[in-house]
Amino acid sequence: MALTTLNHAAMPSGSVLQTVRGEYRTYASITDTSFVATGLTSTITPKFSNSKILITVFINGMFNNGSAKFISLSLYKASSSIAVLDTAVGYNSAGDEINYGIHSNCYQHEDSPSTTSATTYTVYWKTTGSTAVINNWNSSTGDSLSTITLQEIAQWPKP
Repeated sequence: MALTTLNHAAMPSGSVLQTVRGEYRTYASITDTSFVATGLTSTITPKFSNSKILITVFINGMFNNGSAKFISLSLYKASSSIAVLDTAVGYNSAGDEINYGIHSNCYQHEDSPSTTSATTYTVYWKTTGSTAVINNWNSSTGDSLSTITLQEIAQWPKP
């Protein structure tokens, strides 16, 4: 049986050309009220300048430990925000520990980087007050896994 290799011309628009994934397993807490980078980041080098990049972010174990506070998340490309992912992760209107909750959230965003140069995507976060918020919390081990997956999607011109 002969091995057949498909080139990009044989693949329909919408095909996944490549996938890269970044992982962040480190427990972290912040009290920042301005956006700061998390360790959740990944870089992709698109094969074609007209490709789309589908970004899937899974953040595990987020909660706040203060009353009426919450976490905001933003997706950055290089040093610029390109999407607000969430503005109220881990919101807690009660004042007791039972209502803090641990949140695992998934987000998707599509970007058109218009380049074949390496492009880095990073999740940034902040809290609404001087209370700590936690990422990657697992009560058994103290950490869990958050991921960012980047997929280059073909966008061939129509004939």
